[in-house]
Amino acid sequence: MATPTVSTFVGYVILQPIIVGMSTAVLSSFLSYEIAGQVDWRPITVCSTCDILTGSFDHLKDQEVVIGALDAAATRRFTPLLRLARIFLALNASLLVMALCRSPSEVTFITVVFTAPAFLWATPLDLQRIGRLLRKFIRENYDQEVEYDSPRSKEPFIIKRIPGVKAILDGIILSCMPFFVVHSALQLSWQSAYNTPPWMVNRICHCIMADVRDYDEDKKTGVPTIPILLGSPLKTRVVLTAVQAVMMAFLHNPFIVGSSCFAIALVWILGKDSPKAYFRFSLHSQSIFIIMYAIMFVLL
Repeated sequence: MATPTVSTFVGYVILQPIIVGMSTAVLSSFLSYEIAGQVDWRPITVCSTCDILTGSFDHLKDQEVVIGALDAAATRRFTPLLRLARIFLALNASLLVMALCRSPSEVTFITVVFTAPAFLWATPLDLQRIGRLLRKFIRENYDQEVEYDSPRSKEPFIIKRIPGVKAILDGIILSCMPFFVVHSALQLSWQSAYNTPPWMVNRICHCIMADVRDYDEDKKTGVPTIPILLGSPLKTRVVLTAVQAVMMAFLHNPFIVGSSCFAIALVWILGKDSPKAYFRFSLHSQSIFIIMYAIMFVLL
C-alpha cells in the first residue's frame, strides 16, 4: 500500500464510507416507502450506519498498519486523524445503538448476522483454536469424545482470502440487509422480498467493478478477486455486461432496467486509470433512478 497522506486517509476512512452509507440510505428509504407507504428513520439509520461502520473500520485498520510502519514524526502527524476517525466511528455506533433500541429485537439479530462477516473481513482467525474450543464444548456438554484433525497449515484463516468472496459478500450485505431490516423494523409480511435478487446482482456487479480498478494491485498482493480468477479485466467486463443484460431481459421494472443500463455503460467507461471518485459515483447508479422515481411520483 502506498504511503498515506491526509487526503487519502480522510477519503478512505471517512468520505468513502459516507458515500456508501448515503447510497444505502436512499435504497432503504425507497424500500420503506414502497413496502409500508412511509419513510421510517429506524431501518434507514441502521442500514446506513452499519455500512459506514464496516467500511470505515476496515479501512482504518489498513491505514493503522501503514502508519505504524512510518517513522515517529510521520506517526505523530497522523495522530489527530486517527483520533478523528475513532470519534467518527463512535458517533455512528451511537446512532446505530439508538435505532436498534427503538426497533424490534429481530432487527438486532439481522444486523449482527449481516455485519459480523464484514467486521471479521480481514481478521486472522485461528482455526486450530476454534476447533479445540468446539471439541472442549462438546465433550463438556455432551460427554462425547470428538475426533478433530487440526488444519496442517499454521497460517491464520482470513475471509477475504477466499477466492471471489469479496465482491459477493459486499454485494449481499449492501443489498439484502436493507430488505430484511426494513421488513423486520416495520413488522411487515415478506411478500415484497422477491425484489431482492435484482438489487443484489446490481450491487455485486458494482463491487466487482471496484476490483477491476484494483486488478494490478490485487494481482501483486495475491488477493483472489473475481477479475483475478477470470484472468483479465476484459473478461470481467464481458461477464458483467452479460449478467446485467440477462437481468434486463427478464425484468420489467423501468428503474432496475435503467440502473442496469447505467451499470453496463460504467463497466466499459471506467478502468484502472479512472479516478477513484468515479467509482464511488458508480455506487449511486441505483440512487439516481430511485431519486428520479421520487421526483416523478411527486410531479405526477
